[in-house]
Amino acid sequence: MRRTMAPKILGRTSIVFFITILLVLIGSGLVLIVSSPESWEFWAKSKWSTLPSIFKEFHHQESTLGIELHPEDHIHRDTKTITLHWNITADFRSPDGVKKRVYLVNGEFPGPTIEARSGDEIVVDVSNGLEDESISLHWHGLKLLGQNLMDGAVGITQCPIPPGERFTYRVKIGDEEAGTFWWHGHAMGHRADGLFGGLIIHKPQSRNEPRPIEYEGEMLLMVGDWFHASANDTQRWYSGYEHFGQEPVPDSMIINGKGRFDCSLAVPAHPIECTTASYSDLALTSHEISKPTRWRIVNTGSLAGVSLHVGDASMSPITIDGGHPVALAEGDGIGVLYPGERVDVVVSNTVSRAPTRLFIALDPENFGYTNPSLTANQSFPVTKKVYKAEEYNSPPSADLRRIVDLSTLTSSETSASSAVPAAAQHTFVVYAKSQILVKFENEPKGFINHTSWAPQTPPIASMNRSAWDENQFVPFVPSSPETAPWVELVINNLDDGSHPFHLHGHSFYVLSSYMSDGRGGWGSYDPFTGGAPPAGLNLASPLRKDTVRVPRRGHVVIRFRADNPGLWMLHCHMGVHLGSGLAMALHVGYPDDEEHIHAATEAAAKYCPVGTKRALKDI
Repeated sequence: MRRTMAPKILGRTSIVFFITILLVLIGSGLVLIVSSPESWEFWAKSKWSTLPSIFKEFHHQESTLGIELHPEDHIHRDTKTITLHWNITADFRSPDGVKKRVYLVNGEFPGPTIEARSGDEIVVDVSNGLEDESISLHWHGLKLLGQNLMDGAVGITQCPIPPGERFTYRVKIGDEEAGTFWWHGHAMGHRADGLFGGLIIHKPQSRNEPRPIEYEGEMLLMVGDWFHASANDTQRWYSGYEHFGQEPVPDSMIINGKGRFDCSLAVPAHPIECTTASYSDLALTSHEISKPTRWRIVNTGSLAGVSLHVGDASMSPITIDGGHPVALAEGDGIGVLYPGERVDVVVSNTVSRAPTRLFIALDPENFGYTNPSLTANQSFPVTKKVYKAEEYNSPPSADLRRIVDLSTLTSSETSASSAVPAAAQHTFVVYAKSQILVKFENEPKGFINHTSWAPQTPPIASMNRSAWDENQFVPFVPSSPETAPWVELVINNLDDGSHPFHLHGHSFYVLSSYMSDGRGGWGSYDPFTGGAPPAGLNLASPLRKDTVRVPRRGHVVIRFRADNPGLWMLHCHMGVHLGSGLAMALHVGYPDDEEHIHAATEAAAKYCPVGTKRALKDI
């Protein structure tokens, strides 16, 4: 006969001890709450971290890759100021199973995701906790109207924050700004080593406001290539004359800071500390997606474009970059999304079962050679379901790959056609080219109109134009609140690979995009020679963006209203290209201040070395 054991009852002494500990913990929490509002905020955010593990188990949530968003907390409330305190440090982590030094914000990698609403003010008090590196932060896609010194562009609007110092970024979000943005480091390649995070601006809505596609729930996916070497080492590799200007190829890919590198593919010449992650740890959500869901996708990578496809589901883009609506185009996936670009899609079931796997492919266009360690096509489980290992790296079946070409999207904004004038008041034509020249010891340099950019100290925002050095190409756009002109910018790409260009401080309309057939011809365009661009001009439904892919041996024509005074950077968002000088700026200022005398401010030089501050007074 099998004997059944009776449950063990705690003794009186154990019960008394247990209750005493519980009362002490609750009392400690009440003291914190009463003592100050700051203590209440701390307790609210971390109350479970001080409780015994027996209590934590009741509030445990499975770890998943997708970052769940909370629009309901923002779309119906009044505007407010959101204050954050960030301490930036660095330590070793294993994002894809390979140990690497990455940047942390309050101990987190990647950094925090900020959620706000239109009209909010975001105040970020940044402490540089690094030992020997200076930092800056950029708010990618936000207009920063009248806030040029908050842009974070080192050498243009600020000197970076030195070790041990603090700087407060005050970012006022425009009443009309809403969409998917992100923040990232803008000094020394920090972005490529993990200094980035999401920035979601929710649009205030009435509860009955219609949507182009109904959905329930929102999720943020920051997708990008990943290098096992540091950004500085990668830049040095690219700069070596022996590599002939070929871009380094990434080793892996990550979503929201996690991925899976196959340790068996490691090259013996480059030893690594590696542990292959389990696929079950890479699920996007802990529950099945049974209803349409909004995915906000950001390419946070340094080089490669990405294409995405979800098994057993459709993907319908609804907005691009900073929340600009697009005409509906349904497919099984989207691509190519280049570094810095964003797209919001609605994922819906196409069969009776829920979506199973997210396929991601790195675009090889800028891969100058083969990296045997890279698995360029991977998949991630949508939910925590067990699959066979071979399923994850197998491509989706051919009949499911109806990819929506993001470069062909058009705007669904009814005001787009009326907003863009038939002609611009100012037209600039620029040519972007990476070159290897003997005078630079065969180190590849990026040039825009024969100028290779390098950050200046003190930054040019603190000086008049006569003090800017030979590395600054900064056309002047005369503008005032009463006469803010329209500017047409033609960006020609003379290279054999695409360049995703990002313009700070403005969004723009993409009127034309063209790539030459094959690699034997040139697709440049100069409007001053007469004639229309070969692809024509779309003035009826132009897409509105802040980051655009300029095709290889091709060009884009963009148009924007220069209504935001300041010095605004325009640069390739591929890390090694920016690091080699493929950048410029636009000076939007009052018509009588082309020399940047009245707009110059010493505030931009706050953290510059002492010697340069002294020199500034004599300029």
